Amino acid sequence: MYNDLVWITDDLGPSREAALDRLGGKGTALAEMAQDLDLPVPPAFVVTTDVCREYMQSGWPDGLNDRVREAVEELGSRCDRRFGDPGRPMLVAVRSGAPVSMPGMMDTVLNVGINPEVRDGMARETGRPDFAAQTWLRFCRMYATTVLEMDPTHIDDVVGVPADADMYNAAAERLRHSAEAFGGIPIEPHAQVRGAVEAVLRSWNCPRARLFRKTERIDEGMGTAVVVQAMVFGNLDEQSGTGVIFTRNPANGRNEPYGDYLTRAQGEDVVAGTHEVNGLDELATSLPAVYQELLDICDRLEHHYRDMCDVEFTIASGHLYILQTRVGRRSPEATVRIAAQMAEDPGFPLTRGEAVERIDHGALDGIARLQAVRPDALRLASGIAASPGVGSGVLSCDPDEAAELARRGSHVVLVRAETSPSDVHGMVGAAGLVTSLGGVVSHAAVVARSWGIPAVTGAKAIEVVEEGIRVDGRFIASGTTITVDGGGGGVFEGDQRVGHDHDVPELDLLRRWARELGCELGELSAENLEHDVAQRAVDEFDVIRALQLKGFGSVEATAHALNTDETTVETVVDGLGDRVNVTPRGVMVTPQGREWLAARMVAEQASADTAALLALYAPFLALNLGFKQSVSDWQLSDQAPADREKVTDELRRLHQHFSPILDASIALVGRLAPYAHRFGHALEALTGGDMSMLASPLKDSYHTVWFEYHEEMIHLVGRTRLEEELGH
Repeated sequence: MYNDLVWITDDLGPSREAALDRLGGKGTALAEMAQDLDLPVPPAFVVTTDVCREYMQSGWPDGLNDRVREAVEELGSRCDRRFGDPGRPMLVAVRSGAPVSMPGMMDTVLNVGINPEVRDGMARETGRPDFAAQTWLRFCRMYATTVLEMDPTHIDDVVGVPADADMYNAAAERLRHSAEAFGGIPIEPHAQVRGAVEAVLRSWNCPRARLFRKTERIDEGMGTAVVVQAMVFGNLDEQSGTGVIFTRNPANGRNEPYGDYLTRAQGEDVVAGTHEVNGLDELATSLPAVYQELLDICDRLEHHYRDMCDVEFTIASGHLYILQTRVGRRSPEATVRIAAQMAEDPGFPLTRGEAVERIDHGALDGIARLQAVRPDALRLASGIAASPGVGSGVLSCDPDEAAELARRGSHVVLVRAETSPSDVHGMVGAAGLVTSLGGVVSHAAVVARSWGIPAVTGAKAIEVVEEGIRVDGRFIASGTTITVDGGGGGVFEGDQRVGHDHDVPELDLLRRWARELGCELGELSAENLEHDVAQRAVDEFDVIRALQLKGFGSVEATAHALNTDETTVETVVDGLGDRVNVTPRGVMVTPQGREWLAARMVAEQASADTAALLALYAPFLALNLGFKQSVSDWQLSDQAPADREKVTDELRRLHQHFSPILDASIALVGRLAPYAHRFGHALEALTGGDMSMLASPLKDSYHTVWFEYHEEMIHLVGRTRLEEELGH
């Protein structure tokens, strides 16, 4: 039988990768914190990814009910409590935990195991009937939303705004009555566990999770683990609270704690972005000893994982508990700064070579695309600088509308009161994000930093209303162009972007270290070497098409164009027979090869989503005119320093507009993926001072890559180069 349940105190074995595959990131981290670091972690067990894969294939596994029931009873014994017993009750949290980080994309159910009898027992034990009643209502709301999939707006209408224990209890009863039409909220505690575990397993295949995996190129087949953990209560009293702390600033990389904290709250209140949160200063002031204990733990976690960590914690009546940790997502600027600072610290276990390996072309490209805001720009609102960068686009308050506008090639700034996982389809293509609620670790902030989207959260002056926003009494309609400065925390009217040489001195330091290692920065990253090369499946079509676009090419140049290794290309070329001719100058496609390729290109074009590609092609053509003009102006100029600065700034701006088009086309036609690496490599070399990488026909310059990408798009939308030149 597969290994279906594992305790976080069980031996994980010698391989952390194997543990991640079975227990997911959350379960593995809990086990490491409990066993290796002896941190205050509430007891827990993990339903493994094996169960998720079986559930997806054939439904709820036989015998799992009994196994989970026994484990929950054992969990109570380990806490000196009893699940479902009003005398000394234990509640549990049921959380998702995939092998790779998918923040907020799957489901969580807290306070599982409560019912009216348990609620009353909690009131007697704590002397806080308001706490017990609020916890009961919290469970009913979360179960209705997550397990029964009831409309949150309907739930809000049913619950209202209760303010004391009697009102909490009455609201819970109204909600239970309304939920009967959706299957009902069970009273029996073990039935609640079954519903919560199944909801988490089911959420692996929910639309938002699938979209996130597609965007992040995460394997669909890995499945999620489910962590069942004893509850600790941050909403108990004034000495209780919950928060998230990053061991360093994930927006800019500064070596300072960064996070949010809420007194008398539970974890979802912080990360959901639905509450006005406070910074860590509140915790430092109200509970200084606990705050210092938290900082000490953060330092230990950084040294253990050898990286910046994202830590979720709860304080229950002055006692600190660590609920989760993971290597934190960060901006491109922070990626560079943190790697350099850690390697320069003689007491930190990271070498210069390892720091260089952490920098991929995505981080370099992200820094190259950073811009600034005009000094005289009209500021509409201010908020928290949640994710650096400057983005401009038309205002949209609806994620469906934002997704459609982005699909058509428009630049969009999505503005919401707060975002949730159900909004990710509108976030993924946005040029900027703004929320009126939430803080530095809200859903919007975490996702924005992960995807490199400029974001401002907690912009309290903004009220999202029908067809637009209201700011200090002024109405601004959807469709109006606004600008987001995610590094400065500002929202501005109009397109206020200007070119900017972003000052990241650590970048020069890392480049020097890379040269000392005999490489260029970005070439040694694990992402480039493992993901882009080892996982990039190159076939005969890829190789022949790359050779056709170039006329002829060496194995080395073809491997670079396909973002793979030379051995792979050599193996494919050896099997092409009479479709290619191998000469001392390189490999050329023969007439037989061109005929073979033409038939397959016709089939590819016939099966492509032409409407979606045409929606991308129109804005690409507009950018193409500007690109050709920039190249022409550079070639006709004196190529003085001012000319170099001008064309570099123009290319940065163009690349920022082009990147969403490129990403969307890759999502539609997977074999275009190597173009992202090629454009990024050319832009990095150009901004580093190698002006030949603008338009040299002898190199894989930006112009060379642009021309070949243009050829691909002409083919995919069913046109010809002649039609393009004639303007048909």
